[in-house]
Amino acid sequence: MKELLVTTVHKSTSVLEERARALAAELGADFVPREGKSVEWLIREAGGKALLIVEKNDLILHQGEEAFFFHPNMAVLRIQALKKGQRDPLVHALDIRSGDQILDCTLGLGADALVAAYAAGDKGAVTGIEHNRLIALIVREGLQHYQHRKSDDLYRIMARIRVLQGDHRALLKSFAKGSFDSVYFDPMFRQALRASNGIGGLRQLADPRPIEADVIAEARRVARRRVVMKERRDSPEWDRLAPERVEGGKYAPVAYGIWSGGGEAFGGER
Repeated sequence: MKELLVTTVHKSTSVLEERARALAAELGADFVPREGKSVEWLIREAGGKALLIVEKNDLILHQGEEAFFFHPNMAVLRIQALKKGQRDPLVHALDIRSGDQILDCTLGLGADALVAAYAAGDKGAVTGIEHNRLIALIVREGLQHYQHRKSDDLYRIMARIRVLQGDHRALLKSFAKGSFDSVYFDPMFRQALRASNGIGGLRQLADPRPIEADVIAEARRVARRRVVMKERRDSPEWDRLAPERVEGGKYAPVAYGIWSGGGEAFGGER
């Protein structure tokens, strides 16, 4: 990634610089010492390259006017709601049960993966696939280093998520039949939702390709119970991919398409 520079915060340490150099090597990027230089100066000196700043508990990517970093986002509020007994549409669509092994093929910032990992409990786990190397790195490191003062069990939930970097189209084929209870897709929407402006930095990096029918077929082979895809309620994807069922709130902007997995006929949830 020669279009990327990696550096540290102003008040760096030898440990932090060593970590930054290791991350730069992993990405095939150039490391530059901070030496008191501003973000703007470093980007200008590098001819407009993206800049990844390594902090003690964060990685912050500066790309143009956008800054992208890991944050559990709405996942914390959704987990709090689940603890109060409230219904989460994703958890319901995936029919998550205690101990479930879940494959998230479009990890992104990992918010849905966090909710799924909570719902699956201490014996459950989520494997998240992210196509973009930078997003995968930032989320992987974020899950390992994120600090949250108000939710001690958030660390345990994060520990149940494994990040894989790669193309889910290829990785799905590497899994044996019935490797997971459920498989989930949340492709980047073909048209941005008005309420989703906060993911602008992510949208620049994400894989824009739509999900194809053969990918759904592979996911059904891998899933014991069901495959779920999240999309806009009025998306033409529903006609193209023909899920067995589409569910979602009457006024919700998104819906969930559901297909049966290879290990259980659709409608077998409890």
